[in-house]
Amino acid sequence: MTESDSHVLSVGDVELTIDLATGARATRWLVDGLSLLATYGPASIGSGMYPMAPWAGRLRDNSVPVDGRPVALPVTNDGWALHGTVLASHLVLIAHEQAKDHAHLTARTVEHDGWPWPMAVDISWDLRPRVLETTITVHALSEPFPVVVGWHPWFARRLERGDPIEWTMAATAQAERGSDYLPTGALLDYDPARGPFDDTFLVPDGRAQVKWPGALAVDIECDSPWYVVFDQLPIAACVEPQSGPPNGVNDGLGRPIPVSAPGRPHQLTTTWIMRDDLPGDPG
Repeated sequence: MTESDSHVLSVGDVELTIDLATGARATRWLVDGLSLLATYGPASIGSGMYPMAPWAGRLRDNSVPVDGRPVALPVTNDGWALHGTVLASHLVLIAHEQAKDHAHLTARTVEHDGWPWPMAVDISWDLRPRVLETTITVHALSEPFPVVVGWHPWFARRLERGDPIEWTMAATAQAERGSDYLPTGALLDYDPARGPFDDTFLVPDGRAQVKWPGALAVDIECDSPWYVVFDQLPIAACVEPQSGPPNGVNDGLGRPIPVSAPGRPHQLTTTWIMRDDLPGDPG
């Protein structure tokens, strides 16, 4: 990361460092001196908080359908075409504003190795006091195509104070996971006792929460009902709002597959509300 690629958004006691060279991801997220993000494994998929686009998670057979036939995508991690093209892209800065009570950054990429349709993807971070709004926008430049986007935050299990991370959501269903870690197509009743998870959940109100009791809570509000949770590691937990399930460009699990079309971009907006979680606070 060069100095020209690194941009800081700072409002009050919240500071974000955004790296344009690795997908306009947050490499650092500080709240009241607490560092929320962890690193695990390969830097491209295992660090910070990054956008997933134009697909999120794994794809069956690492392919997307084009005119009724599967088109293979480049394998990027452990045998999978994983988490889209943007996370490894070098984005171009479109706007960066910094004021006392408001900071904003938008960046764009049009380079998407192997993706069969021309597109532009915009990543926006908008910070106000203790409120962060993130937006992923996928523009179709010539013809419609299926698309699923999402955010992949690697939240640290432990902060400098407080108890280990906890997460909650009002899920109504959990996607059954096959041996290949892809949804089978069946939806199960949600049972939080089944964890730890590497699974997909249907959350009709689009809300989830992560918190470190005695320190901090982050309320997540998304305009889509899909979340993926990965909490099988001792160092980090991932609570990922998405506009569709894994393999969602091929199978919407009973819901329409999202589409980006010329003049009708696909967009996911997520709000992250940060608040103190004091000892004894019921949350």
